[in-house]
Amino acid sequence: MTDTPQHIKDLQLQIWLSKPPGERLRQFLVDNEALYTFWRQAKLADQKDIDKEKPSDNKQRSSSMT
Repeated sequence: MTDTPQHIKDLQLQIWLSKPPGERLRQFLVDNEALYTFWRQAKLADQKDIDKEKPSDNKQRSSSMT
């Protein structure tokens, strides 16, 4: 992000690097799984919205053909 001051970024990096490698790896894996879970749920929600729209599209097509 561009709105975070450099001294805050430096502090965040210092805190991150002070953690043991095992803890950093675990945190990376936890965050990564949360991110993938979010995108899977978003994709499923988007697919449900698309599925809800399909029947109404079919009705409009069939009524325009008659």
